[in-house]
Amino acid sequence: MEHYERHCPQPERRYNCLIPPPPGYKVPIKWPRSRDEVWQVNIPHTHLAHEKSDQNWMVVNGDKIVFPGGGTHFHYGADKYIAHLANMLNFKNNILNNEGNIRTVFDVGCGVASFGGYLLSSDIIAMSLAPNDVHQNQIQFALERGIPAYLGVLGTKRLPYPSRSFEFAHCSRCRIDWLQRDGILLLELDRLLRPGGYFAYSSPEAYAQDEEDLRIWKEMSALVERMCWKIAAKRNQTVIWVKPLTNDCYMKREPGTRPPLCRSDDNPDAVWGVPMEACITPYSERE
Repeated sequence: MEHYERHCPQPERRYNCLIPPPPGYKVPIKWPRSRDEVWQVNIPHTHLAHEKSDQNWMVVNGDKIVFPGGGTHFHYGADKYIAHLANMLNFKNNILNNEGNIRTVFDVGCGVASFGGYLLSSDIIAMSLAPNDVHQNQIQFALERGIPAYLGVLGTKRLPYPSRSFEFAHCSRCRIDWLQRDGILLLELDRLLRPGGYFAYSSPEAYAQDEEDLRIWKEMSALVERMCWKIAAKRNQTVIWVKPLTNDCYMKREPGTRPPLCRSDDNPDAVWGVPMEACITPYSERE
């Protein structure tokens, strides 16, 4: 995924001019209507609507693109899926906000960001992340809808957020190999999550019974156990892990357990161009 990471282009490929809007561009529809519909002319690549038509991602309707709220894992709507996650965690009234305890969410591989869009009505701000991959620039749809999002990947460099930035992380069929390079990508999520933070993982590995998915699930379960994460809930096609609140579990691990704790001179808040490390960031004394 390194070739998808943000980088400075060579001088001959840089733009030294103002980029005009595309022909026929219209003033974007205002929020909250924009969550559900945008002007088609503003986003001229609509093949994704046909490719994902069976998953309710979006529908071309005349001069607009309409977003029914579906996704690869939640065909019947992000709102129902979000309530399902809250119900799994026994949150009051099935509201993921949990009475103000969850305010920031990081959505990995977000597609057109319907998950993040529907969280806003629960007073939760989600930062949605997706690459410019085979589905082209999905983030363009998210931004046109008015949903916080940016183009990027979990690759080799730390994501541009200080440690403990999010209370909840989410991956719904995000097509990420979490086991690669000693679990370095999952450890980057660990750096971003606050003490007691959650990671909701909706993917075939969490429920499928074929040999390959069972292998991945077994190895991933062993990895998160060594990271001191616990299963907060597991139901149907989703598992939710929770991070420890203190360093106690880290201190009780057997010597030589991998992943190791990060070096004492490692600054978990240094992010600009800093390579990821396959290590666990322990909590400081003030946390």
